[in-house]
Amino acid sequence: MLRRSRKSITGKTVGPAKGPTIKPQLTRKIIRRYHFINQRAKYIRQILKIGDASSSGAKGAFAAGFQEGWGLRGDDLKKFDDEMETMLVQLNKHRDDSRLLQRCLGYITREMEADGSLANYQLASKMGQDTRRGGDSSKILVKWLKDLIAGGKQSADNLTALEIGSLSKDNQISVSGIFKDVTRIDLNNSNDAKGILRQDFMERPIPENSADKFDLISCSLVLNFVPTPKDRGQMCKRFACFLKDYTSGVPTEGNNHHSYLFIVLPAPCITNSRYMTLSHFNGLMRSLGYENINYHEAKKICYFLFQRNNFNESQEPPLLQQQRKYQRKQKLNDGASMNNFSIQL
Repeated sequence: MLRRSRKSITGKTVGPAKGPTIKPQLTRKIIRRYHFINQRAKYIRQILKIGDASSSGAKGAFAAGFQEGWGLRGDDLKKFDDEMETMLVQLNKHRDDSRLLQRCLGYITREMEADGSLANYQLASKMGQDTRRGGDSSKILVKWLKDLIAGGKQSADNLTALEIGSLSKDNQISVSGIFKDVTRIDLNNSNDAKGILRQDFMERPIPENSADKFDLISCSLVLNFVPTPKDRGQMCKRFACFLKDYTSGVPTEGNNHHSYLFIVLPAPCITNSRYMTLSHFNGLMRSLGYENINYHEAKKICYFLFQRNNFNESQEPPLLQQQRKYQRKQKLNDGASMNNFSIQL
């Protein structure tokens, strides 16, 4: 799976790469799989009310069902059980079947705790951020922010950022010089990744005062890994709790202090979903108090920069009325090859 840099007959390394690397297609596959099984495990533990993600904790609570699932993986983790894989995708249909949920948890925990699983994910993440592969999604964010600052639309004073799903402390958001401070969190970060806190954003304590909030939140390729449409909606609602509020009162001419939300999603979530379109997503975010001020659609990725709207308290009831429109799934498109990505508030 891993490949090392080639060497010439003189023993010198050919090309700039050093150490093991992973091919781009496999990089994406590893990252998707690791996020998927971690989110599925979290979802099952919530239903079964298990706090410990480890095999020892789960075995103690549900030994029989857990052991069945664990045994289905065997020693060759490249082989998947088709029935179990289908169950993992359709967990909502089996919420009341605790024995099946136990089996699913054992099945994926075996994979999560396998030798090399975390190491492969971490290497794949680093490869995905490699600038030689164009993998740093914050590059486009930094460009947009620099344009806002240069145009006098945003102050450059003492800006702070929260990066959700951070993979590197050396990406553009961290080294651009725009931010006085960047707080980096990642659900699956290892202890040796200096400068990145292992934390679930949904469990991060809400700041009690404005000084502990942020001018910008970056959420790159995270929202699409949240397991259910309603959970994605809760995440979208929660962003505002961590952003500085420059929106109170009537907007004034020349006001150049704003807070922003940067979201990156796989393009098919927006362009090939039965329940999501660009206008639908922008409308959903508008109902939460955000305005899309920049959008870029690449071949495989969509980039959004939202600015928190200027509004006063009298506008809050209309926003709540708008949100009702997005509380249920709405079929907007249909096609055999389309996906079911959606967000429900």
